Amino acid sequence: MANGSCLCNKVKFTISGKASDMSHCHCSMCRKIHGAMFATYFNTEHVDYTAGQESIVEYESSKGFVRSFCSDCGSPLPEKSQDSDGYYVPAGLMDDDPGVRPDKHIFTESKADYYQITDKLPQHEHYGDGDMSRVIDVADPASKSGCVTGGCQCGAVQFEYTGDAKFVMNCHCSRCRKVKGAAHATNAFVACENLSWTSGKDNVAEYAVPEAKFFGNAFCKTCGSSVPRARADGSIYNVPVGSLNQSPGVDAKGHIFVGSKADWFEVTDDLPQWDEMPT
Repeated sequence: MANGSCLCNKVKFTISGKASDMSHCHCSMCRKIHGAMFATYFNTEHVDYTAGQESIVEYESSKGFVRSFCSDCGSPLPEKSQDSDGYYVPAGLMDDDPGVRPDKHIFTESKADYYQITDKLPQHEHYGDGDMSRVIDVADPASKSGCVTGGCQCGAVQFEYTGDAKFVMNCHCSRCRKVKGAAHATNAFVACENLSWTSGKDNVAEYAVPEAKFFGNAFCKTCGSSVPRARADGSIYNVPVGSLNQSPGVDAKGHIFVGSKADWFEVTDDLPQWDEMPT
């Protein structure tokens, strides 16, 4: 048995039975929903919610494929499989080691063109032999001259920014893993005066971790996708790179809080690594 929860810890669950088939998914639906460069899921036979079921919101991301998220903090939650009696569990939610390791990348044909896979795991353009149209992504909107555009998966929330991001960083802290339900977050930091909401700002919910100075999450109320969140002093937006339709304009500087990295994930690129926040 292993335990997991959302960022705000309101929704809690346990998994029982064998965990299997952990994969990194690169479809744009997962990137938008999680706000990450890829999502990591594993399969398990049983998920038992021990708290917070009243906070679970469901969203049908494509025909027959229902995703869930916490209405309080926006963390993605386990999904009931449409093909079997089991569940798909976002690995970043786990408090305990699920006892399984990634064995492949799926939907690599949909991978963000500015992200490079550097590990040696097998790569599959699709997933499985059946009709997986319910999880295959749709085309990103065309880019606008001088702008980087982005938005949520359901399309209700849209934004854009001009110029380059100040910097991009991969963060492995437990909060980022919880809120993205992924191996790590990849965030672009953009000056507030350079970012504007083009639609749906009133459909954005925010959650601030009570004991944190800065950390929180902004997400679409309809689909739960992670979207930009402004720092309280109004100086900068934290923009989830998975929410973008194009490259953020600058490369990631490295990996921070690697000392808190998930046991099941291995960093294999050549970027600098810091155990905590660099000075």
